[in-house]
Amino acid sequence: MPRRLTEANVLEVWEGGLDSTPAARALLIASMAMASRGEQDVADLPLSAVNTLLLDLRCGAFGDALPCTTDCPACGDSLDVTVAAEELRPAAAGGRTGEAVAVPATLTTGGFTITYRALTGRDVRAVDPTAPGARRTLVRRCVLSISPPVDDLPDEVLDGLASRLAELDPGADTILTLDCPQCEHRWEAALDIADHVWTDVSGYARRVLHDVHALARAYGWSEADVLSVSPARRQFYLKVSSG
Repeated sequence: MPRRLTEANVLEVWEGGLDSTPAARALLIASMAMASRGEQDVADLPLSAVNTLLLDLRCGAFGDALPCTTDCPACGDSLDVTVAAEELRPAAAGGRTGEAVAVPATLTTGGFTITYRALTGRDVRAVDPTAPGARRTLVRRCVLSISPPVDDLPDEVLDGLASRLAELDPGADTILTLDCPQCEHRWEAALDIADHVWTDVSGYARRVLHDVHALARAYGWSEADVLSVSPARRQFYLKVSSG
């Protein structure tokens, strides 16, 4: 069952993610969604399963409506879109998106037979996206075996393999189809679920810390004292302490 976020563990996740890379931060947040899983276990899940954990956590803590803002690439007009979480849970081919185990697949192309698996959170965390050849390195991590054996696969073979990864784990990428109301341009845009959840967590954590600061000054309470008071009563104390 998804773990219910408390104010204390929101602060824990926020503090732990401050100096993390986006990939490491995603795994940290996803690990909070399952009381029975640690961060290392979550790292070995397919990306669709990580995204499912993130969505479960987000829906339980902040609701299932995700407000997004983007710019139309054709006319530059700003577009506000509210996405329902269920729109980000497409049915996987041959199974349900978000399953904890992705069955390996085989591709024969360019004279090679390649057995490969879906990308995991550990793969993404291990590869610096700004490094030269990052995409090639990431795809190569998915290869389980090559026949005939070879140290480096040609770029065209890796390109073919990369396109198959989306078929093996459809929920790994969250793509939205958007329409501009001004110029009627239609385009596809990626939604980074982990970044969206981090924004929610970070915003909430800062609001809680602001409450702690204000009540500590007003009443001399410790952080633990403040967190032990319900949000409703806390708001009352904040209001009366401000005069």
